[in-house]
Amino acid sequence: MSGLLRRSWILVALVAVLPFAQTLPNPPVLDDGWAVVENPLVQGGLRNTARILTSPYNYGGPGTTGGLFRPVTTLSFAVNYAVHGRSPFGYHLVNLLLHVAASLLVLSLARRLAEATMPDRAPWVALVAGLLFAVHPAHVEAIAPIVGRKELLSTTLVLAAMLVAFSGRGAARSLGRLAASVGLGAVAILANEGAAVFPLLYGIVAVAVPGAAGIVDQPGFTDGKSRRALLRVVAISGVLLLSLVPYLLARGLPRGVPLEAQWLAGVPRSTVTYTTSRILAEYVRLLSFPGFLGTDFAYAARVQLIPRPGADLLLSMLAWVPLVLGALALLRRFPLPSAGVLWTFGALLPVLHIFPIGVLMAERLTYLPSAGFCIAAGALVGSLRRTPLVVVAAVALVAVLGVRSAVRAADWSSDLALWESEIEKAPRDVVVNNNLAVAYSARGEYARAVVPLETAIRVGPWYWRAHVNLGIAEQGLGRPERARAAYLDAIRIAPRAADPLYFYARFQADQGDHAGAVVTLDAARRIAPEQARLATALGLNLLKLGRGDEARAAFQAALAIDPADAAARTGSTALSTK
Repeated sequence: MSGLLRRSWILVALVAVLPFAQTLPNPPVLDDGWAVVENPLVQGGLRNTARILTSPYNYGGPGTTGGLFRPVTTLSFAVNYAVHGRSPFGYHLVNLLLHVAASLLVLSLARRLAEATMPDRAPWVALVAGLLFAVHPAHVEAIAPIVGRKELLSTTLVLAAMLVAFSGRGAARSLGRLAASVGLGAVAILANEGAAVFPLLYGIVAVAVPGAAGIVDQPGFTDGKSRRALLRVVAISGVLLLSLVPYLLARGLPRGVPLEAQWLAGVPRSTVTYTTSRILAEYVRLLSFPGFLGTDFAYAARVQLIPRPGADLLLSMLAWVPLVLGALALLRRFPLPSAGVLWTFGALLPVLHIFPIGVLMAERLTYLPSAGFCIAAGALVGSLRRTPLVVVAAVALVAVLGVRSAVRAADWSSDLALWESEIEKAPRDVVVNNNLAVAYSARGEYARAVVPLETAIRVGPWYWRAHVNLGIAEQGLGRPERARAAYLDAIRIAPRAADPLYFYARFQADQGDHAGAVVTLDAARRIAPEQARLATALGLNLLKLGRGDEARAAFQAALAIDPADAAARTGSTALSTK
């Protein structure tokens, strides 16, 4: 066992790979298309670096003026795109490597903290914490889809910043260590705003485990020494707040997501507050007993709003309030488990609807909070005598969690697999029904697509994407008039969206009306001039009309946005040889 503990990093790295290696060949799913491989900022590769550092996350169009700001994450996608274009393997490989790095950092940080509280058991505590983090099923949604990278990247950087902050000794080294920690934290926040809790997490851990921070006395209010120790923790946390400065200089104060994307837009503030308790209870369940797993939409169906105090609110509070109060009460007696629990709740603060966010709750948002949870669990296991029974139980737990992660990761193997798994959890969700239909249509199963699309439109007649996809299905079934009506419904519902116009233009071209398609595409390009596919489609229709010079200009415009656009390159080459 001692040899295994000495080589724990090898075991943790291996275990972090095993459940998730199957995601490497996965095609883009969920938001991977529009947010990454079809993102105009990403398609420009490193040529767009200056714009990435000043543009909102996910889309660089001029109409996007608010929302999230994650330039480091977008820049990482652009690097991927510059190297291998749309091929998903490289994106997934980076995600998996980031997860391995985060797991190793949890191992290292847990050992550093345990050495200050239970030094004789530190290697065992660290190994358990690292293994639990490596296989936790709540992490699947952060690892399997490409867009989960914001959680992986920001958490890896926060963990690195924490480890740097808790390493080394001496005043000279302290200054350099703090500067490095601030720098890592700044990059983490530019990868994902949720990393802004980093100074708070440092403060929680430093108060609980002052020895790991190089603080001799226990921070508190009891005497002069404890107050000076507390002041030092507060001062260092204040210095770490400088990590917010680059974000604020580049972006300004956080603005949240656009109103139309806010999950609880229009919901009374009191209802949001009560429902937050239910969300916290679900996060505790997810981290403790990850049996039920799902996307945002599954949780929207599972977690009901709580409009007023009652039994639902009381039951939800019983799931998390005792944990917080217990951690505070036992901070001195059991510092590391208590710090881990408080870390978990502190890291959840950015996603508890204090500021508007785009989802009710999501598993990917637990990636940073779960680091504290796993360190707490490792400390609890480590506090037990390391008997064969305890070791076997720990191994069995890691194995069970690893199998659960592998089973859930398989749901992300394709869009069809994902949405077929989600429809059972949210049978009336508009987006789930629509996306399942898209997966059917992509496979030519148009008749199967119609049923979920009719459900989506019945539940959400305002959801223009379902009308577009109904048009695609009807077109595939050879019913052009029904298809036309569905496309026009989508255009009527969303006159400022480019996608309904794009798909209607495809329909027009299929019907031989290339002149009509050109008019429609011109209108779409006025709305979204940075969508390469609009320019490519325009060029193809102009080519059919014999308008070669205009077609060449359209293809060149597409290639200026996305040099990897094969259709535009082929069309441009064909015109050049004439």
